[in-house]
Amino acid sequence: MTTAVEDECPICNSSQRAKERFAVAKVAEHILEKARRDQDHQQWIDEHTTNGTLAEIREALEHHDRPRQ
Repeated sequence: MTTAVEDECPICNSSQRAKERFAVAKVAEHILEKARRDQDHQQWIDEHTTNGTLAEIREALEHHDRPRQ
């Protein structure tokens, strides 16, 4: 199967999107956990979120990963 076909397939895309969302959630959990002991992680949270919630961290990561326009 070619990439072009996979890009058009709603099943492949939904599966890929679910994998991406899971990966973002795991990274967000990592950032929040490390921030308890590490100033660099806490600084990232402070700069990219308002309240430092897990939901805000996930949103910031998703926004951070988007290509700049």
